[in-house]
Amino acid sequence: MRRMIAGIFRREYRTPEELLERKFSIAEELYENYKEYFEREEDFQRLLSYYEEAINQSNSIMEEIESFRECYICSVEERKGCCKAGLENEMSINIILINKFLNKAIPKEREVSGRCFFVGHRGCKVFARPYLCREFFCRRLLEKFQEKDYIRLTQAIAHELTLLYQACEYIKRNLEYLLGEFIIELDIAGYS
Repeated sequence: MRRMIAGIFRREYRTPEELLERKFSIAEELYENYKEYFEREEDFQRLLSYYEEAINQSNSIMEEIESFRECYICSVEERKGCCKAGLENEMSINIILINKFLNKAIPKEREVSGRCFFVGHRGCKVFARPYLCREFFCRRLLEKFQEKDYIRLTQAIAHELTLLYQACEYIKRNLEYLLGEFIIELDIAGYS
């Protein structure tokens, strides 16, 4: 497994899709081999539940203050902004695993050319998202938000990202125990 995981960082892939496919493949193998173990881990299941609740809370605020709408307009309609091709490299094996543990679909094809692999015609199609995708606020959004909304959203996202970090660490720590290997690569983005 260690060789398979480390292999994605040799920079031998030709396209972002090829790198993503390798991450999907590794995540799928880990999920199939260890899902029953993680499903029995009550602490992990509780952590996933808290994390899912935190995402829903952040998403609710983002919907309310129209952050999702602005990001969609900027990225898909105006074809500007941060959700450009290559950003999908932020997706780690751990975050793919978390989506699988939460039974959330992960797209297998790029829907909008020239944009992040996960951007669809209605915005981002991933439930558990990389850190960068949740903590970045561009000038456009900062100018749109009222200060109280920005503070409320920032607090919600900080809570969500803390739980994401804890879930990623839990997975990594337990897989290291199960595999008997040090596997920091589960969290590395993998840029070329």
